[in-house]
Amino acid sequence: MLPALSASPRSGVLTGWGNAWLAGLVGLDDVITQVHRALDGEAAPHTLGDEPLALGLGALRTAGAQRLRLVLPAPGDATGLPGPPGVNRDAITAGEAIIIIGPVPPLLLVPSVVVHGPALEGRLESVHWRVLPAASVPQPGAGLRAAEHELSDAIRTTTAALVHLDIASAHPEVLALLRDRGEEEPGPGLGPGHPSAAHALLARAERLSTLLDLAARDDGAAVTASEIARRSAALRGLSAAVRRAYEAAYDAFDPSCATVPPPH
Repeated sequence: MLPALSASPRSGVLTGWGNAWLAGLVGLDDVITQVHRALDGEAAPHTLGDEPLALGLGALRTAGAQRLRLVLPAPGDATGLPGPPGVNRDAITAGEAIIIIGPVPPLLLVPSVVVHGPALEGRLESVHWRVLPAASVPQPGAGLRAAEHELSDAIRTTTAALVHLDIASAHPEVLALLRDRGEEEPGPGLGPGHPSAAHALLARAERLSTLLDLAARDDGAAVTASEIARRSAALRGLSAAVRRAYEAAYDAFDPSCATVPPPH
């Protein structure tokens, strides 16, 4: 079973717009609006620590927060997590986290979603961001170019595996998404201050997250245990490359790339 990856993970949206806010490119209200939209377009309540999200972010800034970094871990892959082990386990369970760089010691934000009300009557979700002590600040990833190269390699490998297994006969839309090099705009996650290469990489990763969602629904045309294992291995490799692409895109924040005036 592949780990779920939203097209616009809430930790990514908070990272992208939070960095723009810390750099003075947007107002705090802009951050809150974008983070709310990341949860099914609803103005879902968010808390950070013991405070509403706006107050919690202000407290982090007062504590010395200088930059946010997205981490998208998965079971068996703790790359980019800061430790200690218990904190890493919480982040892996959530599938997403944000490293707060600046305070000493550094901090990690880990979201948990609380569902309110019966599913048949419509659900209201709220998000609580836990503030956990981190052991260190890991070295940043290899960057946009390396992430793009890794993603391209994973696409080639996955395409070859699915064609060999005749997955196209079951889900032609999966191969169509693999081969699509369209230039759609990415979702709302990247706020002002990201280069065009980051936007392009994120748009590609978002299309592939849709593919992974489709592929996770069944075993495609794979029949034997060996075929299912090979298909799963190929998709896990692609999932890891997509997560690295998300991380690289959000971590490419550079205030000099901003094209909007700072708030007054």
